[in-house]
Amino acid sequence: MRLPLRVVLWLYIAFNLLQAVVLTFDPALTDRAYRGGEMTPTRHFQWYAVAGYHVLIIAVTIITMTLQRATDRRKFIIVNALMYLLWDATSQLVYWGPEIGMATTDLITNAGVSIVTAAVLFAVAYFDRDPVSTPATPVGP
Repeated sequence: MRLPLRVVLWLYIAFNLLQAVVLTFDPALTDRAYRGGEMTPTRHFQWYAVAGYHVLIIAVTIITMTLQRATDRRKFIIVNALMYLLWDATSQLVYWGPEIGMATTDLITNAGVSIVTAAVLFAVAYFDRDPVSTPATPVGP
């Protein structure tokens, strides 16, 4: 994997780490946009569980970067991008945002971050290619 793509994935790891830390230690910061009422222990635990998802994504991304073949790396990166695009952004825009009465600006911001994240991951998958090897030159007559 070329260095610029590795840098993008390390930034992605840092992005997920930041989310995991915030959701673990100050979930109310994120929770405000979701208009769920008082931050109860149950709500706090739910955000802690979401933080666990981000920790898993960090681990999967690190493992993905160690894979030798670009085709194998792309599978994991594309699945991750689809998770952000189809699960997170689309479900917020189509159902959950309106269902919970989320403010339009918060909804667009949250879904927009997920869409941009998915686009960056799709770009990484697109540009991650194995170097073209030249066939060995036969020796002899």
